[in-house]
Amino acid sequence: MVLPSTGVAFGASHHRVAATSNASCADTQLTPTRDNATRVEAATFCLVNVQRARHGRRALRQNADLARSSARHSEDMVSENYFDHVSPGGETPLARIKASTYLPRRSTYLVGENIALGTMQLATPASIVASWMKSADHRANILNPDFRDSGIGVVAQAPRRYASGLRGATYTQQFGVIAAR
Repeated sequence: MVLPSTGVAFGASHHRVAATSNASCADTQLTPTRDNATRVEAATFCLVNVQRARHGRRALRQNADLARSSARHSEDMVSENYFDHVSPGGETPLARIKASTYLPRRSTYLVGENIALGTMQLATPASIVASWMKSADHRANILNPDFRDSGIGVVAQAPRRYASGLRGATYTQQFGVIAAR
């Protein structure tokens, strides 16, 4: 089972940036565990950038603030047993990203978020990115030419209500660009 939620983006504007890449990503078939989460996150990030290159977009830069915010959201979904962009307490993607210190005060920005969960072999980075690319909203976030920064947080567990007792993983990827300070 793979559940990609509807991707969310806040703000809008589009332009194309040419880029090419024949990058090969390592670890794309790893099933996430506590011991390999960093490798799974790197593989997912690489696969997203391969998709961007295939569509003429520049590569995203890894951002530690967005990665921590993404990891916290994945952890929260697992511990609180839900799967949504908005937490049971009402925290939105924008609120999470603002709390991360990614966004300076008085800045103009565009941010977005993709989430997914998968069980068994459908929890691999390759399966998750393929699922996101089949979803119009997730694909739009991945290919948005305005986004420059991103962070991914993967927890090697799925919320109980969706996992049916199977091993799985929960993914959050946040995107952003700070246009003006």
